[in-house]
Amino acid sequence: MIFLDFEASAAMGGFPIEVGFCVIDADRRTRSAAKLIRHDEWLDDLARWDWQASQIHNIDRNSIMEYGVSPRAVMTWLNKELAGMVAVADSPMDGLWLQELAIAAGIAPAFGLTDDIPAVFSGPEIARAVALSEVNPVCPKTHRADRDAQHLAVRYLLSLADSAPVHRLYLAGPGLLREPLLSQ
Repeated sequence: MIFLDFEASAAMGGFPIEVGFCVIDADRRTRSAAKLIRHDEWLDDLARWDWQASQIHNIDRNSIMEYGVSPRAVMTWLNKELAGMVAVADSPMDGLWLQELAIAAGIAPAFGLTDDIPAVFSGPEIARAVALSEVNPVCPKTHRADRDAQHLAVRYLLSLADSAPVHRLYLAGPGLLREPLLSQ
């Protein structure tokens, strides 16, 4: 399973400033990564920057200017890492941030994104996931993209029965294909 999260300059009317993902392998190990997004046109638009949001995710404009990379570089990286697969987000806003990033980069996503969390889980996993949805002391939400993607991944892993395989979602025509990953 792959989980993806964005942090933004403001809730509404803002722009994406960080994207991160967490991949769960068949052996239930996780791998996460994130990149700050530097798009000077966005950063020059102070009306789209919410200073309170900056305090929540602890990402300031100076950090983005120093460590951020271009939308083109970020989309190229995401497409390389996630091509053909479908990532899961916990908010419809993540889809909007992905769309805005893709437009700024001039590169379409080579992967899908869904915020339909119940579609990710099946059978008894749903009840366990709902029970874990509010509080997760193992990996709390931090409002940083890679850690929040990891938060979702840990919730998913905790919802699985011991013998249940990890699944991966793939693009399949108009729908999604859910396949179990097999340990090698």
